[in-house]
Amino acid sequence: MAIRNLFTPILLLAVVVLLSFSVVQAQESTELVIWAEGALHNSIETEGSFGWTLVHGFEEAHPGITVRIENHGWDEELRQNLLTAFLAGTAPDIVVGEAYFQQYADLGALVPIDDIVAEVGDNLIPGTYAGAAVGDSVYGLSGFTGVFGFERNCAVVEQAGLDCDTPPQTWDELLEQARQITEAGAGDYYGYTLQGPVGFSIGAVFRAYVYLIQAGASLCQNDCTEPYFNDPNAIPVYEFIRQIHGYTPPGLSFNLDEGQVYSQLFQGVSAYQMAGSWHVNWAKDSGCEDCRYSAVPIPAGGQQASVVVGNVIFAILSQSDNVEEAKEWIRYLQTDEVQNLVYPTIGRLPSTRSALTALAEDPELDDANKSFINILLTSENLAVLPQWRSNPQLVWTAWNDMFTRILTTEDPIDQILEEGQQAALAAAG
Repeated sequence: MAIRNLFTPILLLAVVVLLSFSVVQAQESTELVIWAEGALHNSIETEGSFGWTLVHGFEEAHPGITVRIENHGWDEELRQNLLTAFLAGTAPDIVVGEAYFQQYADLGALVPIDDIVAEVGDNLIPGTYAGAAVGDSVYGLSGFTGVFGFERNCAVVEQAGLDCDTPPQTWDELLEQARQITEAGAGDYYGYTLQGPVGFSIGAVFRAYVYLIQAGASLCQNDCTEPYFNDPNAIPVYEFIRQIHGYTPPGLSFNLDEGQVYSQLFQGVSAYQMAGSWHVNWAKDSGCEDCRYSAVPIPAGGQQASVVVGNVIFAILSQSDNVEEAKEWIRYLQTDEVQNLVYPTIGRLPSTRSALTALAEDPELDDANKSFINILLTSENLAVLPQWRSNPQLVWTAWNDMFTRILTTEDPIDQILEEGQQAALAAAG
């Protein structure tokens, strides 16, 4: 009986210790909530996919941390959902995006990650995180990226009697070839595809910005916080765009469906267009048998330049209770383990120099993708679209209204830009 009485409290003590240990373990377990975009979210359930591999690889390397991936939209839908979450105090630990981080950083809503940049900075391409940089601090890093280049359908080019092996190098050459192709096509095919302005959409300005940067013009001033639509250097840019618009399929520029606009080249309706790096696979899937890629033609006296696009940045929110764990996720995204996975699994381009270099050296990689990698690795003018601190939709609407006048009237360009600038300043508040 004495032994039994002694055993009972020992047993109870052991149970208490075990329960206490379990509570401690539960308290130490951390769930990292990440609002991701489609490529990551849509594949988290498929073993071996991009999303599945990232999540399981991170959790294995960081015991005690579980990752929950959620999809809350992209662009304006994502902004609205994020604002609602901020107000409700339910914001995630990490959020993705492309063109709104500077505004949130100004508001103190993001955590600076300069310590991570100091660790991996030599392997980063500045243009891929410039959209999340404010002053001397960086607030996010890219998981995968894209850039603009120049695309041509050789079937159309050669049908017009031109040599597709030597694409146009200058704006003057592009204009002349676009004219020849349009005249040879006689309504069946045209020289160029141009995306026109639609509401507050930034599709058109994304492409126009490449030409602006090439010519030394800008859309912003005062540390890129205010509109500068009337930059005098922009006048010849818009004059060139007005001219090239004359060699585009009638009515296509104002099509609301961006996919329909650019797929015309794959179908043999146009010869040349500005292209994002994702066009390579898109062209193949669309049946373009000989679509080729090169750097965007430049103006006389201009410079090679491009704009980062489709650049998925991950940033940590200041409301997060798991900042250090979130930083580990950001670090993880920059490793070769992850970056080397990007292209084989989702067909996008990695963001780091080491991964891009390794991909370019792959003997099985096509020349098309190599051309875009070359732009990312060598361009000294890799820009990001301006991020307006207030009323971005209204500011971009002002630009689109201005661009509409450029394409649909013969009004003097300088006058249009002056009035566009006034509308932009009024919109910015």
